[in-house]
Amino acid sequence: MSKPIEQAIKTKITGAFQPVHLAVKNDSSKHAHHAGLRGATNVTESHFRLTIVSDAFAGKALPARHRMVYTLLDEEIKEKGVHAVQLKTKTPTEWEKDPKDL
Repeated sequence: MSKPIEQAIKTKITGAFQPVHLAVKNDSSKHAHHAGLRGATNVTESHFRLTIVSDAFAGKALPARHRMVYTLLDEEIKEKGVHAVQLKTKTPTEWEKDPKDL
């Protein structure tokens, strides 16, 4: 079962990019005791790995693709305590050649 921030991430990405494949993995438990999270109010939904496969990335370089996702998730990062997002952004053609999630 998805938690609120994870569900918001899925909803936003699905709405904005209409991905043909989306994988969202919550890695927060691996980082809960790190010094950077001491005193944080959100330690259960702070670190995510995302694989997004979408035609929206066609013709865009990797930094531009990542900016698109970070801009979309601005509220989660700045206001909801998401500390880290690891991204794999591919077009469907790229995914066919290397179909591996993060």
